[in-house]
Amino acid sequence: MTAHVFARPVSANDTPSDLTLGFLTPHNPYDRRNFSGTPYFAAKALLARDTLTTRVLGHQPTGRVDRLLRRKAPVFDVAGLETGGLDAVVGLVASPELDQLSALRPDLPILHVTDATPAFLREAYGWTVPAAADAVETRLAETADLLVYSSDQIAARAAADLGRAGLCPATVPFGVNFDHLPETRSEKPSLSKLNLLFVGVDWARKGGDIAVEALRQLRASGRDATLTIVGRCPEEHQNAPGIRYVGFLNKNRRRDAARLARLYRTAHLLVLPSRADCSPMVVAEAMAHGTPVLAADTGGIASLIGTGGAGRILPQLTPPKTWATAITKLTEDRDAHAFMSDAGFDRARLSLSWGNWAAQIETLARQAVQARQAGRGLKVAASA
Repeated sequence: MTAHVFARPVSANDTPSDLTLGFLTPHNPYDRRNFSGTPYFAAKALLARDTLTTRVLGHQPTGRVDRLLRRKAPVFDVAGLETGGLDAVVGLVASPELDQLSALRPDLPILHVTDATPAFLREAYGWTVPAAADAVETRLAETADLLVYSSDQIAARAAADLGRAGLCPATVPFGVNFDHLPETRSEKPSLSKLNLLFVGVDWARKGGDIAVEALRQLRASGRDATLTIVGRCPEEHQNAPGIRYVGFLNKNRRRDAARLARLYRTAHLLVLPSRADCSPMVVAEAMAHGTPVLAADTGGIASLIGTGGAGRILPQLTPPKTWATAITKLTEDRDAHAFMSDAGFDRARLSLSWGNWAAQIETLARQAVQARQAGRGLKVAASA
């Protein structure tokens, strides 16, 4: 199967690229519903860089019916990929595919970009991840030129999880999965009527019950507060006092995307009491609209929020009463709340954009190619 090249407008001022990257992922990058849209926006961002030639490996643009039929099915055979002429390959959450490719093309520099380790998935999500997954990740720690994680937290534990004491992976956060980020931060409504927002499909894992109980306690204390729930919500909560349930919003649909953006703009706080998460992009999406975040300290959430005051994290298993108290503290002073709003907006624009991600990935890919040419490894010396 041949690789397909995304179409990119060609300018008369374009100069030939000296770096050709292959982009490899098992998730269809032509369908924004796959893996929360991350492969779509990652491929788009790499394509947009005029200093690169990017080839998407193994996927072809398809019609809507074909996408529905093939969304969860394997779509390519690694052995059949056309890798001739590539300088390096960037694999996005593509461990088995990169493992096969590294055996077939040991001469080709590989960047393994992901957001979790098998051990983390077992520990945080309770998933039954086969031991073979650990073996694959351990081999990639040896054969890939660089491991790139989306958060500092996962990167910090990777060496122990993979049994590679000398491993020094890079960290490059994913971008915000919106076609267009707000150019300016909109003014928030008065805090006298508190607008809280919860966005999540997996109700139990995302801690929806904690958010609902925190709202109940806020209202019991006399606070005029509402909680808008996007995604899924048990029927028993949908008509509870202060709950506004809007259901699932599909960002691939223009009307739904616009509605979600309005909810982010008008919310005072995104509340995310996740029991387990890797790098939930709703955190970055909220900050891009100037909405501070109160979230549980799990996975890479702390990396997304950063240290600039865009929000606060609470320990896992924190009781709803403490969540209610934290919400009150974060929303009782308008000036302090405005500072958090500005901090989140600036962080999303400067650090959590797909353009920033692609620029850093290009830099790391060039370093990997140069390190190969110089006959040395990059895994123990890279930093993004």
